[in-house]
Amino acid sequence: MKIGYARVSTKWYQSKVQLAQLEGQGCAKVWSEENFSHDGPDDGFERFLAEVSPGDTVVTTRLASLADSAPDLLRLLEKIHRKGAYFRSLAEPWADTTSEGGDRVIETVRGLIEFEIAVADVKSRDDQDRPKTFGVSAGRPQKLSNHQKQKALSLLKVGKSAAAIGRMLGVSRSTISRLKSEKAAATE
Repeated sequence: MKIGYARVSTKWYQSKVQLAQLEGQGCAKVWSEENFSHDGPDDGFERFLAEVSPGDTVVTTRLASLADSAPDLLRLLEKIHRKGAYFRSLAEPWADTTSEGGDRVIETVRGLIEFEIAVADVKSRDDQDRPKTFGVSAGRPQKLSNHQKQKALSLLKVGKSAAAIGRMLGVSRSTISRLKSEKAAATE
């Protein structure tokens, strides 16, 4: 049995259009719900899914009326598949699990999500490594050179206060105190 699922996610996309298309495809039942929260399908989809039986085909007018993101789509397709049902989108003919090799649709969506994650990870690493490529360290510039750090640590050892060393090197007392803390943490 074909069961239509229409979800209106904005006030401008009328459910009447979806309902007419689904009824025109011969859907015996058509579920319609409104979801303006942009949080993806909620309990309405779960109630709908409870009515789906093994062998049924869930039909939507377009993927956007089923899910708001690729991970959301994958989660819903997997739920339909676990029920032993099939899925078909009218606007996206590739999203059809009723045909031979239909299980590949779910694998393709899963692969695309993994690809998006990998690309985002590479871009993130590229953004982090870009300053190093040009010989620049990321973050704020160091207030003290390595030579000045060594001098400050030597003065701390002989009993000079952090405030006095800071005035001498032109930095704040807290910079010298932080240097002292970092040195102590490194020796532990």
